Amino acid sequence: MDFRHLEAFVAVVDEGSFSNAASRLQISQSMVTVYVRNLESELGVKLLNRTTRSMELSPDGQTYYYYARQILKLNRDSMFALSRADSGERTVNIVATPYTSRYYLSGKIAEFERAHPDVGFQITVCYNSEIAPKLRAGGFQFAFSNTKIMDSEYAVHKYSSAGLVIITPNVERFRALRGRPFPNELFGTERLITRSSNSALQQEFLRWVKRQLPDVKLQIAAAIDDTETIKQLVADGIGIAVLSEVAVQEMVRDGRLLSFPLEGIMRQQLYFVSKKKHLSPVQEEFRAFILDGAERKE
Repeated sequence: MDFRHLEAFVAVVDEGSFSNAASRLQISQSMVTVYVRNLESELGVKLLNRTTRSMELSPDGQTYYYYARQILKLNRDSMFALSRADSGERTVNIVATPYTSRYYLSGKIAEFERAHPDVGFQITVCYNSEIAPKLRAGGFQFAFSNTKIMDSEYAVHKYSSAGLVIITPNVERFRALRGRPFPNELFGTERLITRSSNSALQQEFLRWVKRQLPDVKLQIAAAIDDTETIKQLVADGIGIAVLSEVAVQEMVRDGRLLSFPLEGIMRQQLYFVSKKKHLSPVQEEFRAFILDGAERKE
């Protein structure tokens, strides 16, 4: 099967026309037509119902479109994994969540590179749910995750943990609360800035609300999936929020935010995942360096 034929078919469906698909693929419209016809001939089915005025997927086309996208994605991922596998013994390939890459990994890489200036790092940032598939695809020696990864080729180590805290703007009415538990009833009156995605932190917070505040209706001011934006909105007085204590410590230290422990909630666990075999000497050094840091935290 020619991947150009698949790309042409998917582009036509995505863009809604052969001309737009040609522009996206930077080839002629007639070539897009040839590629789609060749694909239909190879499969022995009609994928697109075309008239002079309209175009729509046939029933077979609707079925095949889903698989064509998956095939193209797997091809891209496999090529990406191969490029990482060939990147050299002095390159460390890591996949990490946005949270772990920003608040844990960046500092550790800077520290390691000071002692090993000739080492290169390739970092892929993605959601927790994407980490295990990327590890199975190959090319990564390490991962930093908020959830435990189960894979026989990788060892999982508890690296650190952090509690969740309530953050508020640094204003008098919240300064008056310092030194005592944050009043739960304020969750029903203060506007809350929350995450838009169903992240591990968001799920844990919602479980806490269900247990501790079963009759409270949250007043949602905004739903955003970026931690830095949430912190800034809180500092600007838009509302309060619940975040990891690690993510907010700098702004709390600078006096831009106040933080209060969220009592009765489990601490957020961070895991370091490392490949068990076939690590280069530099990669072995990096694993030992990270695990040494984990031992100091525990």
